[in-house]
Amino acid sequence: MNLAHFSDLLIHQCKLDPLKPVVAGVSGGPDSLCMLDLLIKSDLMVYVLHVNHGLRIEAKDESRFVEEFCATRNIPCLIKTTDIKTIAFEKKLTIEEASRVFRYKALFEYAKEINAQAVLVAHNTNDQAETVLMHLLRGSGLSGLKGMQMHSTQPIWSDCIALVRPLLKTSRKEILAYCNENDLIPANDLSNQDPKYFRNRIRLELLPELMTYNPRILELLASMSDIISVDQSFLEIESAKAWQHCVVKAGNHFILFNRLSLSELHPALLRRVLRKAISEIEPELRDLDYATTERAVSFLDPDNRVKHMHLLSNIEMVKSRRSELLICKQDEILTDLWPQIDVSMNFVPNVKNEISMGNNWKITRDESDQVPVFEKDGKSAVLDADLLYGLSINTHSPGDRFQPYGLNGQTVKLGDYWTSVGLPEKARKKWPLLRNGNGDIVWVIGTQISDRYKITAATKKIMIFRLIQTSSEN
Repeated sequence: MNLAHFSDLLIHQCKLDPLKPVVAGVSGGPDSLCMLDLLIKSDLMVYVLHVNHGLRIEAKDESRFVEEFCATRNIPCLIKTTDIKTIAFEKKLTIEEASRVFRYKALFEYAKEINAQAVLVAHNTNDQAETVLMHLLRGSGLSGLKGMQMHSTQPIWSDCIALVRPLLKTSRKEILAYCNENDLIPANDLSNQDPKYFRNRIRLELLPELMTYNPRILELLASMSDIISVDQSFLEIESAKAWQHCVVKAGNHFILFNRLSLSELHPALLRRVLRKAISEIEPELRDLDYATTERAVSFLDPDNRVKHMHLLSNIEMVKSRRSELLICKQDEILTDLWPQIDVSMNFVPNVKNEISMGNNWKITRDESDQVPVFEKDGKSAVLDADLLYGLSINTHSPGDRFQPYGLNGQTVKLGDYWTSVGLPEKARKKWPLLRNGNGDIVWVIGTQISDRYKITAATKKIMIFRLIQTSSEN
């Protein structure tokens, strides 16, 4: 392995600034030890982080080994120790996944602390092949089959600190040869030989078998990954445009789409947009499989009359209103999207003629003797002031009926009305209703007023209410 070539690769392919610090994840195995030695010889400003997952008795010896290796070379080294079995149990993750999440979180936290430009990990060509095969076996799309990148940004960890893999084009055989030639004696992690771990089975069983079919399988998988990566970059540009076109609103734990706009997308872009929405809502979710994606697509089929579907994990899809698709976390109230109230209240405006409903929603009140120009979006209520008294805001009660504007006095069950306007079930329990002193629903806030309280030719005084979402509590 040529040092000059590696130093050049750090600048041109890994996009690193030689004058800025980096954090290197070092386990003490041959891959990370080789990477660290090369980084030191390339005069990069390196800080090392080593994670002891608490899974093996010899892990303490490996931590000490890394610490001593760094000390003899004057390299700062941080050792993080954890009980990964407990974390995996609490978060309902596999040991492999819990270890990966903890490790990357620790690396990026350390990188932020020292203002590093990048986190460096020692994945190699063999790891790339294993990753591609893992994704293939899990039914991943192109995003999984493109494998790992030498330089990338992972928003789940950081929007500005890069994740860099300088050995990604280097084979494990070359790495072992480098360690031997440079008198590096790496630690031997026996868990890498345990076939109970999915990646290990691929490394120890599947790849050797595939090599009997084609000895160049590592090279071919790497080439396929590169080709897919280029195609993927084009699709990412197009899907970003589609995303902007289709998203109505995005907030904490939800994405709201225009269903008609989604229906106009090419199937390839539709799948990508839906997958992106799911990953935005649940960033730690990995390897979203084909079957899940197809369930999401089929939910949007015009012939599918189902209004609600639990998709996976804690994510659900809801056909909202008449033209919207909501993808959200199942247990979230979504006050960024809808007005929701926690307690009933008398309608007593403050000095600004406003009343706060909490959760960053408020109602303003104005009086007029002229009919105002207003939007028919349900967020304004223009009412006959002389018919109003003892106003209050609360939620629905059993047996509630409503007289929608324009039905000429006909009343309907409130639940039927909500169904007719497409209000999702999850929004109804805490949906605010403006009631008159006699208990009548005057305004289903945010949707429609009661026909009984509309202005007419006989109206002398007009009361105007407006629903407003604020950025903070008033």
